[in-house]
Amino acid sequence: MAVAAVNGLRSIEFTVPDLKRTARFYEECWKIAPVAREDDAHYFRATGAEHHCVVLHDGAKAGVKKVNFAAADKGAVDAIHNRLSGLGIDIAGAPASLTTPGGGYGFSFHDPDGIEYGISSDVEQHGDASMADDRPFKLSHVVLNSAKVPEQSEWFCDALGFKVSDRTDIMHFIRCNPDHHSIAIAKAGGPCLNHTAFEMPDFDSLMAGVGRMRHKGFEIDWGVGRHGPGNNIFSYFREPNGLVVEYTAEVEQVDDSYKTGTPEEWAERRKKNDIWGTAGAPSPLMRQCMHGDPAAPEVVF
Repeated sequence: MAVAAVNGLRSIEFTVPDLKRTARFYEECWKIAPVAREDDAHYFRATGAEHHCVVLHDGAKAGVKKVNFAAADKGAVDAIHNRLSGLGIDIAGAPASLTTPGGGYGFSFHDPDGIEYGISSDVEQHGDASMADDRPFKLSHVVLNSAKVPEQSEWFCDALGFKVSDRTDIMHFIRCNPDHHSIAIAKAGGPCLNHTAFEMPDFDSLMAGVGRMRHKGFEIDWGVGRHGPGNNIFSYFREPNGLVVEYTAEVEQVDDSYKTGTPEEWAERRKKNDIWGTAGAPSPLMRQCMHGDPAAPEVVF
C-alpha cells in the first residue's frame, strides 16, 4: 500500500503586481534561472534537479498563491488524495496529468487556513544539477503564519505525514524528509506568508550571495546569524514587493531519533535571537513584512 505522505518541497508560487521587474530580480539578483514562461507566469529553477522552485504570477497584490509538495509516485499521490478526501478537505479535483511546465501527476487543495497547495509526482527533473558557489540549489522551507499554530501543525502531520521537529513559543517546525523543517507555522493574527528560504551549498556560498545582494542595492534586513531550531545559518532580505526571502545554509539533518524540543527547552537553550548572537532582533519593518504587510525596499537594480 502506498504511503500517504509527501516527501519534499518542490516550489512556491507568488502573485506580484510588477511581474517584469520581479522576474528580473529573481534572475539577476537572487540568481535562480528562468526555465519556462506562460502568459502571465514565469518559472524559475535553482541549480538542483527540481524542475522549478519559484513561479511568479501577475496579480494585484504580492503574496503566496500556492505551495507545491512532492510525493514518491502516482500511488502516493492517490493515497494522499484519498486521505484528504476522507478528512473533508477542499480539493480541486481528482489526481490527473499536469499541463504546467515540468508536467507530472497531481492535484491541488486548500488547508483549513485557506492556503492552496499542490501534490505531484513524476515531474520532469533536470539532468545538469550542480552546486554553484553563489546560487541556491533548492527551495529550503516555507514559513506560514497562522492564528492556530498547534492545530495547523497537527493537521500537516495527520493529513500529509509531516513530523514535528521542534516547537518554540512562537513557531512549530515540521519535516517531511531529513531536512529539519520544510514548513514552519508561525504565530500571527491570521494566515499569510511569513517568509521563503532558499538553500545555499555552504556558508561561503551564502556569504557570496549576501555580497551580491548588497552590491545590487539590497541591504540585509536580518542576519547574518544562526538559528536555534534547524541550526541553519540565515540572512533575510526583502524582494522588490516587500516579501521576505532568506538565503540559508547548513540546515540540520534529522531522523526519527531526533528529540523534539519544547518551548520551555528552547527558551532555556536560546538566550538570544540567534545562536551566535550576531544578528540582533528583526526590525519592526521586518516583523511587519513577515506578518503579511509587505513593504517594498527603496532600491534600483
